[in-house]
Amino acid sequence: MKTYGHFFLLSLLILVTGILSAQQRGFQQINLTVDGQATSLYSGSHALVIGVSDYTNGWSDLYGVKSDVSRVKAALEKQDFNVVLVEDPTNSELKAAFDNFISKYGRSLNNRLLVYFSGHGYTMKKGWGGDMGYIVPSDAPDPNKNPDGFKDKALDMELMEVYAKRIDSKHALFMFDCCFSGSVFSMSKAAPAVINYKTKEPVRQFITAGTADEEVPDKSIFCSEFIEALKGNGDRDGDGYLTGSELGEYLQAQVVNYSNETQHPQYGKIRESRLDKGDFVFVLNSQPMESLQPTEITISEEKITRYGSIELTSEISGSLYIDGTFMKQVTKDTRVTLNPVTTGMHNLRIVGDETWQESVAVSENITSRVTAKSAKHDIKRYDWEPEMVFVKGGTFTMGCTSEQSDCGDEEKPVHQVTVSDFYIGKYEVTQKQWREVMGASAALSNPSYFKNCDDCPVEQVSWNDVQEFIKKLNQLTGKNYRLPTEAEWEYAARGGVSASSTTNAGSNNLAEVGWYGDNSGSKTHPVGQKKSNELGIYDMSGNVWEWCSDWNGSYSSSSQTNPKGPSTGSLRVIRGGSWYVSARYCRVALRYFSTPGFRGNYNGFRMVIAP
Repeated sequence: MKTYGHFFLLSLLILVTGILSAQQRGFQQINLTVDGQATSLYSGSHALVIGVSDYTNGWSDLYGVKSDVSRVKAALEKQDFNVVLVEDPTNSELKAAFDNFISKYGRSLNNRLLVYFSGHGYTMKKGWGGDMGYIVPSDAPDPNKNPDGFKDKALDMELMEVYAKRIDSKHALFMFDCCFSGSVFSMSKAAPAVINYKTKEPVRQFITAGTADEEVPDKSIFCSEFIEALKGNGDRDGDGYLTGSELGEYLQAQVVNYSNETQHPQYGKIRESRLDKGDFVFVLNSQPMESLQPTEITISEEKITRYGSIELTSEISGSLYIDGTFMKQVTKDTRVTLNPVTTGMHNLRIVGDETWQESVAVSENITSRVTAKSAKHDIKRYDWEPEMVFVKGGTFTMGCTSEQSDCGDEEKPVHQVTVSDFYIGKYEVTQKQWREVMGASAALSNPSYFKNCDDCPVEQVSWNDVQEFIKKLNQLTGKNYRLPTEAEWEYAARGGVSASSTTNAGSNNLAEVGWYGDNSGSKTHPVGQKKSNELGIYDMSGNVWEWCSDWNGSYSSSSQTNPKGPSTGSLRVIRGGSWYVSARYCRVALRYFSTPGFRGNYNGFRMVIAP
């Protein structure tokens, strides 16, 4: 009985301690240094996180939202926020969530409030000619079928402005992982270089995942990059703080890049002179710099006192990476301090018009001083990187040209297209390359159906999966790989400036250049076994369908330069045919389409990079 009693008391103590810890979260005082003075900025931190994934009145469900808001909640709790999570609210529940949150936490002047919404967004043309952005609760009807009912249920951005002004707390940040017109933003994008006295002034800031008519993927890039920013990647000036302005700037740059320019996040402050002076602040360093013990050492006969850091003076401009992770943009003759830095070897790289890289050793009692000098050469290509072929830009006739037979309406009308220079993968991305980039422990370390073939193209990858691969590939290499546009793909398949009149990529005889239904044996084959086309590119007809960056859209008869397809849609373009289809589907002009989330054992891809 005594042993049981001790166990019971211990369990009760652990339970009570956990409850008190959870109750205390969000009420921690947040301090920072402003103009050299220690300042108490926030007395409490509270977040309202809303996710709508289960729609009941005509909208498509968003299966990734539930995971996204769970990740956001965890990330904010690490920032000592008290998080109120609301899932799948109806119109009335959504309004009640805002009202209750503001009433409970928005009355204290020194609280900081964050609102994060993930779900459908919509922009509607108003009768007076303007646009209005809306966030969509679970019970809102389809505006194309019931516009009046939609306006009754959806919450417009003017109401968000009302909520923002209803808050008494000095700092509030609203984030919307959806796309619509930003009707309440001033769009002033100047980020303060340092934390200063103006930071403490009142502010209402807004960040959206994209603009009107853009489609946000269910697997959110915006969400992932927000979490990366909170880990420290968004701290552009390296001062240990992430401001709302820095966050907006970081998300805009990262999401535009990783979405292949299909998403353009918007950020800014409310149009109210008394609410646009300050800046929301996240404190990124879990341990304040003052608590680290400085060491005094001598390097090159110069005495330096630091906490264990890397000091970099750059002679070139570009993107600075440390161990494959983007840190910040640097300009020529800029001194950059990365502080504190973990011990061990670090790979520094600057990628711009010129490139530079160096390995630097950092120990507990040393500061490494490095000068990034101009280097007129490319970074070494890793063995697992795609082998690329240069494609000289030019003008070609795109679509169902005379040598093509059995053409469909989607391949017409023919039209003139001009593309700029680019590099394209000599081969489709292989299973080995996918594993090397994604990592052996990744959930999709090798998603292929036809496994145990390192040199076979990776398949059973969705368009969304490919975006994750590209993100990691670019982080590892410091380059800017992406999927080809549909126009770039067809131009390369036809042979570029020396375009041939062949039906397939490199030959009128498909068996010479591709694996398809009649010769594949119902499986994929190692890349590069068939004849290449005129540019030395393999397997552009057959083996696996290849994802392009474009949304599906009808051709125009007008001439175009570097077209990227529609700004939104429901289907992504795939080209080239595969191992299981007939010869008709492997023609260079044929267009096919699939949903971005679809995984089939005949869908693969190849990379493009601009010079």
